[in-house]
Amino acid sequence: MPMETLAQISIPQDDAIAAIAIAVGGLIAVVAIAGGILRAIFATRARELTKRELAAYVAEGSIQPDDAVRILAVGEGSDAKELIAKRAADGWISAKKADQLIQALEKQNAVKA
Repeated sequence: MPMETLAQISIPQDDAIAAIAIAVGGLIAVVAIAGGILRAIFATRARELTKRELAAYVAEGSIQPDDAVRILAVGEGSDAKELIAKRAADGWISAKKADQLIQALEKQNAVKA
């Protein structure tokens, strides 16, 4: 009995459609999982960048350690931006550094969205 080639093997149409549907569903699941993992990685990187920037400002004396802790504790949202803006208005940090911190928070929030 000769070996059949792939083209000679007949697969019922219903089975072929089911196999294709399963393959497409699996591909969608893999892409969704990979997207979720990448999103988490980028969110963590943005959060760590914000922490590093705050640590650098504390080290150079631009921000008091208590203020940095409050900024980190506030986390995301307008509360953190308001606190940074208030500290800049009070002269605790420069406007340039406040802008950099707000941009870092916005990047972090953009990654989370």
